[in-house]
Amino acid sequence: MSPIAKTTICLWYNHDAYEAAHFYAQTFPNSVVGAIHRAPSDFPGGKAGDVLTVEFTVFGIACIGLNGGDVFKHSEAFSFQVATDDQAETDRYWDAIVGNGGAESQCGWCKDKWGLSWQITPRALTDAMAMGGDASKRAFEAMMTMGKIDVAKIEAAVSGAMNAAETQSPQKITVQVAVPAPIDTVWRAYTTPADINLWNAASDDWQTTGATVDLRVGGKFSSRMEAKDGSMGFDFAGTYTKIVEHSLIEYDLGSRTVQVKFVPRSNDVLVQVTFDAEDENAIEMQRDGWQAILDNFSRHVESQK
Repeated sequence: MSPIAKTTICLWYNHDAYEAAHFYAQTFPNSVVGAIHRAPSDFPGGKAGDVLTVEFTVFGIACIGLNGGDVFKHSEAFSFQVATDDQAETDRYWDAIVGNGGAESQCGWCKDKWGLSWQITPRALTDAMAMGGDASKRAFEAMMTMGKIDVAKIEAAVSGAMNAAETQSPQKITVQVAVPAPIDTVWRAYTTPADINLWNAASDDWQTTGATVDLRVGGKFSSRMEAKDGSMGFDFAGTYTKIVEHSLIEYDLGSRTVQVKFVPRSNDVLVQVTFDAEDENAIEMQRDGWQAILDNFSRHVESQK
């Protein structure tokens, strides 16, 4: 019997701790499956003789997988952060986790099929954040637009060596809100004209009087937004350029683009909107307006429960 490590991470699984341990051992270096222990008698999560715990290591870190049943779920409150040396290593771990029933998140975070969170973090990013000053700011802002970390873009952000097209492109603004509802409910409320009419306004003295949605690549959408006193109004319209159901919407406003990400989490859905700033209004005014609409959307979804 091998000695138990002084400190061991215990990870709760439903009934498949061995499957998880085996995947980690196949995917990550310095990772092995150790002793398997079976329950001596019945327990809340299983029967006598069932696999109760599995000892394993991940990157040399001692872990125990506990088959405790479906009582508790993993959350982003705990994650493994993996430092990678280059884009190839980053891609290898990210693709292995997501491709095995996992899910992409943002800023280098993803989840495996058992709900455990992983931060696949290139050293180029952590080194940039340690620099401080403008280099850290540019690296951080680049990271905020990413799912899987793009090493080349982080390095370009630090050095300022963006190509001319990127340099001249509009400034991007990101707003987000956590909506405590299932992803299908959130997606439906965001893409259904009847719902859009109820939430698409930045303040109480504005309203959307009509909306149309053709939710497909190349499809058009339009929302008629008017001041309630009738003093002014405009059409907010564009063309969809990318649709991934329950995950992503991208659209073109003519000279500007917008990306909307939907990230299901343990108890809510993170809705993140990134848009090209226009040059007629201050950045803060634009950010506040889009944030207000997104907050209104969250309240609308909650009111439908």
